[in-house]
Amino acid sequence: MDISEAMDTVMNDERALQEKYAKLAEQETDPFVKAFFNRIVKDATKHEKKVWKKHEKILATLKKRTF
Repeated sequence: MDISEAMDTVMNDERALQEKYAKLAEQETDPFVKAFFNRIVKDATKHEKKVWKKHEKILATLKKRTF
């Protein structure tokens, strides 16, 4: 597995986590539990954005070093 495949795997896992907890939040009736699930989705979204930034930075570095 190369770095690009590894980053794609992490990003796909983050999206799957977001979808899973978003569905649970929709079904939940307790407002505190619903807020908890929504917070997990929000945190996963932030983490996915950080992973994307790292991915872009790594690709840019690799392009600079491979002439």
